[in-house]
This record gives sequence, structure tokens and C-alpha cells, in this order.
Amino acid sequence: MSLPSPNLDDRKFQDIVDDAKRQIGLRCPEWTDHNVSDPGVTLIELFAWMTEMTLYRLNQVPEKNYLKFLEMLGVTLEPPQPARTDLRFRLSRPIEDADGEEAFEVTLKPRETVAGTVRTETEESVEFATDAELRMVRPRVSHIVMAPQSELAEGEDELTRGAREYQPGQGPFPIFNTVPRTGDALYIGFENDLSGNLVQLDVDCVQAAATGLNEDYPAQVWEWWNGVTNRWERLETPYDDTRGWNRSGYIELALPSGLLPRVLGGRRAYWVRCRYTIDPEDVPPRGPRNLGPDEYQKPPEMLSLVARTVGGTAPASQSTTRFMEVLGQSDGTPGQVFRLSNAPIMPRRAGETILVGAEGARPEEMERWTEVADFSESRPDDRHFTCDSLTGEVAFGPAIPQPDGSARSYGAVPPKGMSIVFSAYRFGGGTRGNVREGQVRVLKSSIPYISDVTNPRRADGGRDLEDIERAKMRGRSILKMRDRAVTGEDFEFLAARASSGVGRARCIMPAPRHEWTDDASIPPGVVKLLIVPALSEAVKVPRPVDLRVPERTKRDVERYLDERRLLTTVLEVGEPEYLYVSTDIVLVADPHADAETVVRAVRDKLTAYLHPLTGGPAGTGWPFRRSFTISDLYAQVGAVPGVAFLLDARVYVSRVANADEGILGPEQLVPNTEGLRVGAQELLTTREHRVRARSIYQVGAEDSPLLGDE
Repeated sequence: MSLPSPNLDDRKFQDIVDDAKRQIGLRCPEWTDHNVSDPGVTLIELFAWMTEMTLYRLNQVPEKNYLKFLEMLGVTLEPPQPARTDLRFRLSRPIEDADGEEAFEVTLKPRETVAGTVRTETEESVEFATDAELRMVRPRVSHIVMAPQSELAEGEDELTRGAREYQPGQGPFPIFNTVPRTGDALYIGFENDLSGNLVQLDVDCVQAAATGLNEDYPAQVWEWWNGVTNRWERLETPYDDTRGWNRSGYIELALPSGLLPRVLGGRRAYWVRCRYTIDPEDVPPRGPRNLGPDEYQKPPEMLSLVARTVGGTAPASQSTTRFMEVLGQSDGTPGQVFRLSNAPIMPRRAGETILVGAEGARPEEMERWTEVADFSESRPDDRHFTCDSLTGEVAFGPAIPQPDGSARSYGAVPPKGMSIVFSAYRFGGGTRGNVREGQVRVLKSSIPYISDVTNPRRADGGRDLEDIERAKMRGRSILKMRDRAVTGEDFEFLAARASSGVGRARCIMPAPRHEWTDDASIPPGVVKLLIVPALSEAVKVPRPVDLRVPERTKRDVERYLDERRLLTTVLEVGEPEYLYVSTDIVLVADPHADAETVVRAVRDKLTAYLHPLTGGPAGTGWPFRRSFTISDLYAQVGAVPGVAFLLDARVYVSRVANADEGILGPEQLVPNTEGLRVGAQELLTTREHRVRARSIYQVGAEDSPLLGDE
């Protein structure tokens, strides 16, 4: 699609005439007859007509040439990007063998399972379609093993030394060792693949078997074995009312996709484990924040454990899929162009292509054609086509005349009378899909046994159609950095292109030995890329949960940059260490201004100024390595209309205590003389701001009331 050419000078003939007439009084005050019958006015109109023609021709040349040059480089407007999240489905009845009935299975097919937000009078429903197949099956528990913490010798695994396996009907079975120690774990192995399943464990425990335990803060963490990274990773537990195995109840395990079997102690299974730990940073709190986990005095005991599937989780994106759309019939000529009924469309996936065949033929009987970027390397018999994501235009190869009078075909031509069908394509996307967690609650597809649906995590990565100004800036970057990751700017630029879920990126590289650096933690040859996720405009005060980069986004960035980095470079993708800044301000409002309005304006000003994506002096996010001083605070508050002067201002900073639960640590006062110093891997972000106002007539009164106090 060609880039749109703007109208640089929209002045018309009459505008030029009026401008000239306004100059008569300044240049020739004795000229008083300005009617159209005057010969001088006739000359003005003649020159205005000639000037209009000149402006029309000349003033369009620079911008038009610039845009055409970008088009020659292959720069086109980027289509909208869909927001992505996970959809969690719950079954109307669990999958288990009960009452003599065999267990059933539920399979959700990708792109055909759709859920959306609630439609209101002012907003349309935002729909999400699953991107992968989800099979919900009955879990088959093959092994339940208790393994104490121990030092492993070479060739040993966790279930080699001191492990005890549970046998049904044997009576109370200790979850951890006789004297529980950090690292003891209960391993549960499943016989079948339960990727994406929501498994419920019905646990019968000895009541109050474990003593000395804070039940609101059980000292345990659930993990699953990741066969790709070969390590244990945190497992989400949406529900657990056993209070640390201290009473009978239910535990829900949200198993991720991509489970792989592993052999532990000679037992092959898909493994999860419950590990005993008393580290406050490792244990997700369920009670008051000021409580910490207490140690077990004796291990909890289990009588029985039954597993059943109560739901499942599948990745989804904000899109609508159109299947088997007939574009028309071929007339047998080269260079045919067809148009889809919906545009812009999203990048095509496997199986989404053009089918050519007789009218009424089944899809498996039709020829599958291949999409290419252009026809420059297409041979006359290659079944190639191009598809413009912005306009939805589908084009087939042209025939180019040759110097000898013949014509060379670049790509095959569909035979005359054959139907042109697009097997499937997706459209949608945009920032409207960046919804909060728990907003997708309406099931658009009729699926047996599915009772409800929700999104446990916020949807992110949605981006609107690129505007012309951003495309021009991107064109300059392409000329400067091309497509290789060498410098820090290269990594930052390419990271933004790798995924729509990247809001900002910061590359930290090790400095040469002869240069000073305050970040000695990065060894030579390692490039560390810090990612700030893309946030919705509605997120004014980001929470720790909002600033967590989804694993899907990290994988996309790693995969994209791995193809473009130097061979000797080791890439590490992570997140900044956020410093949450809050302020406490007492100001004096102008007597002619409303104090409450001034308080709100100051609070909004500081919230926007410290935003990690849209804050900072340039409005592009708070800069990395930039400190925050009391003078910055005074400058921002003083720029708000209605502020007379400040009486007192204090800056506080807090760090993340538990990112999984979105909990921040205690606030610490920042000395005004030093300001808030920021490390190489740290980034400021806004928190709440306490703003109070006095009337100018109350200055000096010790007991005068403060407005806006929260």
C-alpha cells in the first residue's frame, strides 16, 4: 500500500487574493478602491492564480519524494497488532471416573473458540479467539513421592536418596520429612500429558497435623518441571483452602502448556511438586502483609489424594477469524487483484493461504498457493501470491515485457474459471483489546460442558494502525541500523519491532576495561536487555503486576534478536528493577483558584511525569540512569496553574516485595539534599502522591485545615 501524500499548502486562490488585499493598506495607503472592477485588483487576481499553480506544483515535491523514497525502501504502515492474553475455561462438571461412568474429554479448537467482554450501551464487546488447541482430559496420578532435602551426588536426582512413595490405603502419609527442612518436597507425577489443564486435587488431611504454622501464610510453593529449560518453575495455584496441608480441602493447579515427561528415581511422569520453604520472598502471602511464614514443628499428613480436571487455560488473541472466503473467479490473465471483505488483516499463520479450484470443490481438493513478499524471485510455474495486510488486496504474478518482445511471467496464473478462496484470515487488533484481568466473561461459542470463561491475566500488546509520522521515524532508523543487532541502540530498536508487547527497551552492555562503569555485574560478551511492557492508556499508576513482562513477549524478543545478534554475543532478556516514587506535598493555592482543583492537577501532573512509558522531560518515559531531585519536584508543581508556592515537599521510594502478589515494600524517605539516585538497571515509576493545600490566608496557622488530604 502506498504511503498517503499530505497536502502541504492548502491555500486556495481566494486566500491568496485576500492576503494581497490586506497588504494594500500598509504598502499603498492612497489606493482605496479594492473592488473587482479596479485594474489593480485584476492584476492581483492574475498573480494569485499564477501563484496558486506554482504552490500546487512545487510545495508537494519534497514531502512526496520523501514518502516515495521510503516506499522504495519497503517501508509501509504497520497493521494493527492484537492484544494477547490467556482464557481460562471452567467445566460444568469435573472430568473423572465416577459412579461407573467413563471420563469424557473436552477439546477446544484454535480460532473457533471465542470469548469477549460484556457489551454495554457505549462500548462494543472485545472478542478474543484461542490460538492453540486445548484438550481437557482426566488426570491419572501415577506417583506420589515425598523427598527430603539432601545434597545430591553426581548422577542422582531428587527422588534417589531418602524418597518415600505413597501407597493408597496405607494411612497417614507425611508430606515432608520427620523434621521438616527447607527444600523438602512432595512430588506428584501424572501418567498423561495435562498441558493447559486446570487440575483440582481433592486432599484428605489429618486435621491440624502440623504445629507452629501460620495458616494464613503457609510455608510452601508449587512448581512444575520445565523440560525445555530443565528447571523447576513457579506453578500458579488459583485456589487452595488446605492452609498448608493442615486441613482437608481443594488445591487447584493451573498447569502450563508444553509439559514434558521426566524420569526421577526411575519413575517416568509429568511432574509437579510442593516444596517447603520459609523464605518470605519465595512464598506468596494470602494473609496480612506484615505476617511471615513460620516453620513446621512436625510435617502435615495426608490420608488420600484424588485428582480431577475442572477446566483449562489456552492462549488467545483479540481477533476474528473468517473461514473460506470466496474472492471471485480467475479470468486467466496475469496480475489479477482481488480484495478481502475485511481489512486490515493480521499476519497469516500456518494453513492460512489461497486455495484455487473448481467451484464447489472441497478444501482438500483445491490447490494450495504460497504467499511471498514480492514476485522478484518467482518462476513462471510457481504458485505464488502477495497479500497486502493493510488493504486486504490479494495479487497474482504479473507478466513483464522483455526487450525481445516476449513477456516473462513472475509467478503462475490461476486457470480461467477457477474459484479463488482464502482458507482463513484474522482481522481486528488495536489498543481497545488491552483489557484488565477478569474482563473477558462472555462465551461467544457454544461448547458442551463449558460453564464460564475469564482472563486471569491482563491482555497486552494491542496496538493501533501505525500513523505516518511514526513510519517516517522508523524509516530513518532503518537507514541507520538496518537489520543487525550490534550496538545498544540496535538491540533497543529491534526489541520494539520483535513484539507489540514491548513498550520500551534498554540495552546494557559491558564497558571496555579502560572505561569506568557502575554496573560490574555484567560480564564481557553479555548483553542485558531490560524491557518495559506496553501498557494501556487507562493504566495511569502501574502496579507491579502491570509491569511484569509476559513470558510470551520475552520469548518473542529472544527469538527475534537471536537471529540478528553477533555470534559471540550472549543475550539476557529481563526487566528493570523498579523504584516506586511517591511524594508528600503541602502547597499554598492561589486565592483566585479552587484549591481542590489545584490539588487534583498537581497529583495528575506528578503521576504523568513519573510514568515509565509516557513520563519524563520528553514525554517518552522516565529516562534510565536519570536521578529524581527535589528541584524536579518543585519545577513540576510550580508549573501547575493555581499554585502560589510550596510549604513542604518530601519524596519517598519503595521497592517490590512480592511481584506475584503485587505487594510493595515499606516507603523510605529520600533526603532532599541527595535526591533519588538511580542505578544502571533501575527505573523510576509513579506511585500515589499525597497533595495537601492551604489557603494563603492560613499560612502560619498551626491548626489550619489542609485541603486534599487523603
